[in-house]
This record gives sequence, C-alpha cells and structure tokens, in this order.
Amino acid sequence: MSDAVLVLDQHNQITDLNPAAQRITVQRLLKPRTPLDCPACRLCCTPWSGVRPAPTPVRPWREVKSRRGAPKRVNTEGFACPNQQCPYSGITDAQIHALVGDGTHGRAERIQTFRCQACRTTFSARRHTPLYRLKTPSQQVAVVLTALAEGLDASAAERIFGYRDSTITTWLTRAGEHAQTLHKRSFSNLRLPHLQLDELRTRLRSYQQVLWLWLAIDPCTKILPVLHLGPRTQNVAHLLIHSLRQILASDCLPLFTSDGLHVYFYALTAHFGQWREVGRRGQHVRQWQVAAGLIYGQVKKSYRRRKLVRVTHVMRLGTEVALKVALQGLGFSGRLNTAFIERVNLTVRHGIAALARRSWATAQQSPPLLAHLYDFLTSKPGCLRHSVSQQTSRKNALPSPSQ
Repeated sequence: MSDAVLVLDQHNQITDLNPAAQRITVQRLLKPRTPLDCPACRLCCTPWSGVRPAPTPVRPWREVKSRRGAPKRVNTEGFACPNQQCPYSGITDAQIHALVGDGTHGRAERIQTFRCQACRTTFSARRHTPLYRLKTPSQQVAVVLTALAEGLDASAAERIFGYRDSTITTWLTRAGEHAQTLHKRSFSNLRLPHLQLDELRTRLRSYQQVLWLWLAIDPCTKILPVLHLGPRTQNVAHLLIHSLRQILASDCLPLFTSDGLHVYFYALTAHFGQWREVGRRGQHVRQWQVAAGLIYGQVKKSYRRRKLVRVTHVMRLGTEVALKVALQGLGFSGRLNTAFIERVNLTVRHGIAALARRSWATAQQSPPLLAHLYDFLTSKPGCLRHSVSQQTSRKNALPSPSQ
C-alpha cells in the first residue's frame, strides 16, 4: 500500500496530499456582476430631463462676405475661431469658417496669426497646443520630449539640455494633456477583435503610495485603446472596462485574455451584456444577462521563490474550442496567452524612467506620470496607432516651425 494520503475537499474532489503526486486544481466559480456594480455606469444612469438643443446651421462665410478684397493666401484648414460667441466657433472646415491669415509674430521662429472676419478675433496658430506662449524654439522642445520618451530621466535631461527641471516638467505636462485629448478624440467607434489586459506595478516617491498601470492592447492592430493609473481595486477595473466600452462600437464583442486577476471577470460581465425583462411571481423584473458570445480566458502563473513553477489556463467565459477557433481566425496559433500585453509592459518600462524596476527616477505625483505616459504612447507609432490617421500624433502635438 502506498504512502499517499487522500482527502475529500469542499468540492467533493479527491486530492492527494503527497507533494510528489500530481496536483488537482479546482477553480473557484465566479459570479457575474451587473452595471449597477460599476460606479461610472451608475453615474451614467442618472436621469436627466433636459433636451439638447439642435445645432444651428451656419451659412458658409464665403457666401456672406463681399467679393471685394484680396483672395485668401494662407491655408486655414484645421483651425477654428476660439470665440464661443462667434457663430463659426469650433468649425475647422476652411470652406465654411471665416478665418484668414493676419501676419506672423515671434523672434526665434515665425508663428502664424489668424483673424476671424466674423467676430474680429485674432489668435495664434499655437493656441490650444503645448507650445502656446513658449519662447523656446519648437525643435528644442521636441528634442527634449523625444529624449524623455526614450527613457531619459527629467533630472538627467536638465543636466544634458540645460533647461530647469520645472521647465521640462511643464513641457511634459502640456504634451501629455494634449496627447490625452488627441487620444480621446481619435479613438471612437472602434472594432477590436481581440484584447489582452494586464497591469504593472509602480510607486511614487513615497514608498507607501503604490500605483498600478492598467493597460489593454489589441494584438491585431497594436492599438492601446485605454490606460488607467490607480490602485489595484475592483472600482478601477470597472473604470477601465467602462472606458473601453465607451470607445468600442455598440455591436463589437472582442475576445479577452488576461492574467489570473478576478476583477477583470467582474468588470467584463458588468459591461458586456443587456438588461431583459423576466417574469417572476407575476411581476416583470429586469435581469442582467451577460453576452452569450463573450469569450474570456485567464493565464494563471504560480511562482515559488520568485521563479515561475506552473502556468494554468482557465476559461472563465466560453469554451476552449471557441477560443481556439476565434484566435486561429485572426491569424494566431490558437493558444491562450498574454504575450502581447507583457511585451507592451516591458516597452513602457524601458521608455519611461519612472516605471523602470529598481530606479531612482520615481515620480512625485500621479498627474505628471500620467501625462508622461500619454506623451510616450503618442510619440511611439507602434504603441498608439489609429487606422484613419497615423501622422496626427506628433504633428498635432507639436506644430511645425513654419506655424
């Protein structure tokens, strides 16, 4: 008779306590959540009784103005009048708005000035850009930001380029905020077939404040649609998936893979589904039903003494056959993995000095770190990519010297 000891666990599974024997793992059954568990969804469901006014049609300025005068010589496409009271405010179409060139200004480089013929408002071409009212030439600012995107620390950039640390931080914050605005405007109604989710750990200058960078990537298009910086909690996972659901098409249902963190399962089941009326005891009750075609798999890694000892694949939603068929249809091997998001984590750690392991270049506050993240992703065409326009990232963030 062998020395193995067999016990009956809570799931009525026979488990061998002998460490040399093969280990039987029983995965815990997770209960789906509803949109009522997401704080962002609860705010969106707040009733609003107002009615949005319909936009007033604007007559093109070329039909209103007099035919006398010199023809337009400066291209005004992409610029809009900043005056909120002007009827042409926010219109960037050169065939409709009333913008014309009004000379140039600047000593280091010539900057174009525009004037609205409807309201007589003048403004610079760098308005609402990171270079607005900066006296430093744009090429030097671009060089410093590019060096920061290649993993250089701000203190090292101060010694190399000769600019103050506060000045470099201001440039980086402006560029990050502009990149975040560009990210929100560019990514809408996306159709992403496959998404991998993961998070990486970082900390601020204070050891007690630990943050996690939440990322998602589409392995097919290499798009990073969302990112979030915050603690490793269920509410942050809900915010991440909520932001992702807002930029996806209404009928888009991607295939999801992640590590063994359970908060992803709760967030996915709370955002991909629909409410249905169900009759119960003579009453009609709304019940949340998770989307039938949702496929979600986890890659669980077990470590012992900081070494990987076991990798387990768990299907939380869908079947392994459906996952394999879906991945092979996208051109992959069909094996459940998180290789793409792991590679992105390594790229981000190499590109941002504050996220490198065992580094002294830690960030003091989370807003500058988030701005650095957006600026890094915008400057890297392989990290932030859009199918419509791949040239607007750095072009819109930093205007050319001719402007």
